[in-house]
Amino acid sequence: MDIVVLCAGVALGLTLLAPAAWLVLLTDGLLAGAVIAGAIGWGAWPVVWLGFGRRGPLVQVCIAAALGLGWLSTATLTLGVAGALSQPVAWGLLAAGGLCGLVRLSCAQAAPDAQSTEAPGAADRVDRGWHVAAALVLAVPLVVALLGATLPPGVLWPEEAFGYDVLEYHLEVPREYFEAGRISFLPHNVYAAFPQQMEMLYLLLMYQAGDAHAAAIPAQLVHVGCGVLAVLALGALLPARRGFVLAALAAGATPWLAYLGALAYVENGMVFFAAVAGGLALEACRAERGPVDWRLVLTVGLCAGLAGACKYTAVALVVAALGVAWMAAMRATWTLRGRSAALYALGALLALSPWLIRNATQAGNPVYPFAYGWFGGKAWSDAQAAQWARAHRVAAEFDSPIGRVRLGVRELFGRFDQASGGLVPSLFGPAVFLAGLGGLVTARGRGRSMLLIWSGLILAGWLAFTFVPGRFAVGLVVPLALLGGMGTIGANARTGEVSRVMSAAVLIGALAGDAILLGRYRAAASGFQRQRGAPLVAAVGQTAAFVRFHPLNEALPEDATVWLVGEARAYYIIRHVHYWVVFNRDPWIAMAQRGAPPAACVQWLRAQGVTHVALAWSEIARLRRTYGFSPVVTRRWVRRLEAAGLERIGPGDGRNEGMYEIYRVGAARSVQGTTQSAE
Repeated sequence: MDIVVLCAGVALGLTLLAPAAWLVLLTDGLLAGAVIAGAIGWGAWPVVWLGFGRRGPLVQVCIAAALGLGWLSTATLTLGVAGALSQPVAWGLLAAGGLCGLVRLSCAQAAPDAQSTEAPGAADRVDRGWHVAAALVLAVPLVVALLGATLPPGVLWPEEAFGYDVLEYHLEVPREYFEAGRISFLPHNVYAAFPQQMEMLYLLLMYQAGDAHAAAIPAQLVHVGCGVLAVLALGALLPARRGFVLAALAAGATPWLAYLGALAYVENGMVFFAAVAGGLALEACRAERGPVDWRLVLTVGLCAGLAGACKYTAVALVVAALGVAWMAAMRATWTLRGRSAALYALGALLALSPWLIRNATQAGNPVYPFAYGWFGGKAWSDAQAAQWARAHRVAAEFDSPIGRVRLGVRELFGRFDQASGGLVPSLFGPAVFLAGLGGLVTARGRGRSMLLIWSGLILAGWLAFTFVPGRFAVGLVVPLALLGGMGTIGANARTGEVSRVMSAAVLIGALAGDAILLGRYRAAASGFQRQRGAPLVAAVGQTAAFVRFHPLNEALPEDATVWLVGEARAYYIIRHVHYWVVFNRDPWIAMAQRGAPPAACVQWLRAQGVTHVALAWSEIARLRRTYGFSPVVTRRWVRRLEAAGLERIGPGDGRNEGMYEIYRVGAARSVQGTTQSAE
């Protein structure tokens, strides 16, 4: 890979599209860079202790980053639960990691990098023009990811509801921890009980910056950084330069990585940990004889477990699927396989245990809110578990084995849109599938078997156990890219011609992936222009403006306490707000459902110190169509509340109309039976 060409392409692209992005990258980017550099420093010595100290520098960096990011997240969780996080502590953690890294660097005695192990002169025979083309192609998704990450959350990608999940929990939950000064159970937001490997890094950034909103763009940049690390890991853990370039190209040109990377999501972190785990497992499978080093097995388990600590689905699609595939393909006796499987499971459990322990102690269920019938769980019920299950089913037309396969094909390869009469391409793009197909034809050995089994298990688990959103299968990029890189190595040793054809096909597929991503970006930019009357790049670095001009922040006094009904995207609201994710039990609404009269409902708000109520009718209607919402919340019910003491207030400039209906909780009136409890 021609790194100089790649960097030049990124610099040119950012300068042409949004020169202001450079100011953000040179400020907020330093915070994100400090997290990644500190993590690499923390992981530098464990790399030595686990037997990787003589590997190539890039291999060591990737493994160190994986182990270090895991350690930073666990340390942040531990300190946060103890209420011991602060800005000096956050910076101290990163400074200590940096010091460890510097000491390790001064002692380093690295072997030649893994990608340079071909015979002398082999790299020179590779077409340099293809390498330059690959670098230019990869510059496009990196430009889009970096530019998108410099925008405030909630701006990009209408297909992702403009980052709804970011504003609801990926950044909102760390913000609540930050403002409370402690990590604790949140009964109003079930997503806070999900594993938070990436969210802990976002919380650490909030302490670094000293402000929850100032950390938004750095958090997105950390997510982009994890995508870059994933691409590097996929290439570095292959034993030849041609494999490096093709695997990196196939993965890096998959639009999903840049598309999701621009948001403060968790998928890029999951892909990175899976890439390190998969690459090391592939190395073990390619070994011709002898038992696998126990330290390597443990490291694979740790990295796979860290992928599961990013996202519940990765427990099945990475931890379990990779473990089964690896043990099935391993060259060893059944006794040795059993020992390796036990050690692998131990490593994965060590990585997952902080989140299992956190949930067991705070929520009463290690996998909260799942397995409620077995473990129970705090602030949860059979009705909520049933609502959760209903909401996460596939649509009725696809709720069959054949239907799920049809839906999966659409998500993987695109679909025909009858309204527009055109093809809606998949965000997987063709490059990674072409790489996997090439590897299927040309690769040989047990590593090939492992990657094929892992790919099949990812597809089967995705189709069988999820509601089949495309981004839930993004982990498929890892085995397919590794398979493609492995295939070129084998093909190059035999014919060379097959390798060149395969490389050219992947390059063409990568160009198609760039076109898909740019099409999505142009559509997002056009939509922003139509809605707000300004170019999308005008929003670069403007997180503070999104806070300042949020409708509730403008309409309500600074000392307001607002009860938010329907809406859960609370990240930008700086007034004291009570909100409830649709799956959680809103005590005020529950009180009304039990038949409490309107006067008692209003009096209960007064008793809680609530000064205002805001209803998001459009969001209530959407949730009622999809996940389900309380039938008691109607305009007729609100009119009865008005008669009992709620006073509607106007938005002033009209901008809130249609988004929120805002009421002031009026002074107490003489009513009977107003002391009813919400419980």
